[in-house]
Amino acid sequence: MADDPSAAPEPARWIKLRASAAERARWQALAASRGVSLSELIRTSLGGLRLRARREPPPVAPELLRELARIGNNLNQLARAANRQEPVTATALLSRLIEIDRELGALRAAHTRADPPERG
Repeated sequence: MADDPSAAPEPARWIKLRASAAERARWQALAASRGVSLSELIRTSLGGLRLRARREPPPVAPELLRELARIGNNLNQLARAANRQEPVTATALLSRLIEIDRELGALRAAHTRADPPERG
């Protein structure tokens, strides 16, 4: 059955294509400008789909990642306690959530650019 989702995927097959050096260079440059491999460029082009340029994620300061991970761990601990139905008073929960909200606000303020980059 071709439509059976539990069936193992068919192994990839090679397709050989002859192209001049100039064509290959042009295709590779196009693929690179779109942030895709040459294979993906060809498959997408032959499939009639439009290519979108991949955007690189912005660099993130390691200290910001560590702080966000710490805050996420605190939230996970609160969620685990709630899911296990451990006795956590509403006041203690609200107090901790307010503290987390303040920490996130401080992080946001510390890592927000003063002036957004100009678009051209």
